[in-house]
Amino acid sequence: MSRVVIITGAGSGIGQAAAVRFASMGDWVVAADINGVNASATIAMCSGSNHLAITCDVGDEQAVNAMVNQVIAHYGTVDVLVNNTGILLSKPLHETSFAEWNRVITVNLSSIYLCSHAVIPHMLSNGRGSIINLASPHSFATTTNIAAYAASKGGVVSLTRQMGMDYGRKGIRTNCIVPGAIDTPMLRSDIAHGAGVEASLAGWAKAQPIGRVGQPDDIAKVITWLASDDAGFVLGAAIHADGGMLAQLTPPND
Repeated sequence: MSRVVIITGAGSGIGQAAAVRFASMGDWVVAADINGVNASATIAMCSGSNHLAITCDVGDEQAVNAMVNQVIAHYGTVDVLVNNTGILLSKPLHETSFAEWNRVITVNLSSIYLCSHAVIPHMLSNGRGSIINLASPHSFATTTNIAAYAASKGGVVSLTRQMGMDYGRKGIRTNCIVPGAIDTPMLRSDIAHGAGVEASLAGWAKAQPIGRVGQPDDIAKVITWLASDDAGFVLGAAIHADGGMLAQLTPPND
């Protein structure tokens, strides 16, 4: 039986890869993205039919509620929610404006509240559901000049744990994934101002003990596993899919 899967930030990167993978498994995919053209492009890549592309700013409560209402009107239910949307801001705290701070917190953390708040009542009615949030290595360890992003992603892990405790006995499993450096448009945009994209990607590959930069499908595989019955005993967890980044004490010398 096909599941209904909402994926935010599905217009590119990890969200797009997850959409394609869920569709290949016979699920019905809702690709939600602030860029409607990109969301439609993702749906065009998905096998099967009965998928939806929805333009949605997941930091806007009315837009999120309208998106979920559209999904319920079309399918009647929601089985899986993947909170994948994220933005990055590289600035020291004292140079970060309050508006910039709020935007990062809203997109990376408050969007998880908004989407989950809208979806959970339907999952409670069904007595089942899976919510998967995207965290970051910056949830646990960080570097300079990334205060807003680190704070938002730390909140994702704590919120995931809390949602697991609140809803696990009611059939809703909430978990999060901690990806390493993944070759996505967001990563490429962030490093474009440096030594050059390819050189920077090579640096990230060296920094990760696995010896390569991750691909969006590496994380999509973990997402689909967490949404499956094979992960039925996993609850409130932060799954590290980071190429060993957080396992190392010091960066490699070679």
